Amino acid sequence: MEPAREAEEEEIDVIWDENGTARYRILKDMRIVDFDGHNIAWLDEQGDVIDYEGRHRAFYENGVMRDPEGLVIGLGKDPAGPHPVLPSKGLIPDAVKPTVAPKKPKPKKIVKKPEGSLLWSKKMLEEL
Repeated sequence: MEPAREAEEEEIDVIWDENGTARYRILKDMRIVDFDGHNIAWLDEQGDVIDYEGRHRAFYENGVMRDPEGLVIGLGKDPAGPHPVLPSKGLIPDAVKPTVAPKKPKPKKIVKKPEGSLLWSKKMLEEL
C-alpha cells in the first residue's frame, strides 16, 4: 500500500471518535474511508451514510456523524449544532491511498433523520 499524496486535498473532513482518535476521512467524491484506505460507506446529497451493500448506516451533517438514533459516532474538524464536547482531538495519521471505490448500490431504505443528541453512540460506523 502506498501513502496517499496530498491527503488533505482529497478530503473534505476527518471524523474523530469520542476518545479523540481520527477514524474516518470523508473524501471529495463523498466516500467515507478509513486511514488504511478501506471504503466504508458513501454520502448521498442529503447526508445519509450508506454502505456498499445499500444499507443506511448513519447521518452526516455540519461536521457531526450520527447513528440512526441520533447519537454521535464522531465529530469532524468544525462540528456545528448539538454535539458532545470532545476535549482533545488526536493527530491525524498518515493515510493510505484509498482503494478503488466500489459501485454505489441503490439505497435499500433510508431512515428518517432523528433529533441530534448530545450523547455518544456506543457503536462505530462499521458496527451499525
